[in-house]
Amino acid sequence: FLRGFMASRRRGSQFGARKGAQSQNEVWQGLFIERNKVKQIRGMCRTLADEKLSLKVFKKTVVHAVQALSEGGIPSEVGEALGESKVAMNAFLGNCIILQTAVRQNLEEKKFSKDVNLMMPKEFATVLTAAYKNRREMLRDSFSGPSPSLDLPSLQSMRWRVDVTISTTSLSRVFRPTVILSLTLSNGDIRTFEVSIEKFNELRYNVAKLLKLTLDLEKHPMLVRDL
Repeated sequence: FLRGFMASRRRGSQFGARKGAQSQNEVWQGLFIERNKVKQIRGMCRTLADEKLSLKVFKKTVVHAVQALSEGGIPSEVGEALGESKVAMNAFLGNCIILQTAVRQNLEEKKFSKDVNLMMPKEFATVLTAAYKNRREMLRDSFSGPSPSLDLPSLQSMRWRVDVTISTTSLSRVFRPTVILSLTLSNGDIRTFEVSIEKFNELRYNVAKLLKLTLDLEKHPMLVRDL
């Protein structure tokens, strides 16, 4: 009898879990988030519910999301700071999706607030709702206008060589290598500069770090502004 009772309880709990998951899926289907983005947004909101991200950091990710959508990007130092925390980066990307989707659908503030409160804890939803209320017109204008861009020259070609300083006026034996870089830009300018091996290694490290951050961001196509 006891074995049958326990088995019955397990089946009941499994049924309850399935029913709860089904009701959650139904709730998300009724929100304004596009179906192919729901999984990512649900993951972000789960981290908020699990208190893996503080409200203070969340507010910063909302500010950066508004900046990214309105200006077409964020400063490199901000991107590096976000890249150091996977949870913060996911919150930033999730906020970009939510705000971008809402603005493109011209969502009313009441509907936005209602849906966001169903997605995440109230204190986080309040912050995001306030940002949408205060910045919606700015974001709409930004989306309707041409994408901002920087008219900067690009790198056309690069030449390099390694020089070795054998001696100086004060030392007879130095044998210190330096790297000479010559960059040709698209506007015709040629920039030549000399760096030590230490600085060159630092340059290589920073370039590799930025490339990794760029590749990580490219995995989230919602940041590509196909307006």
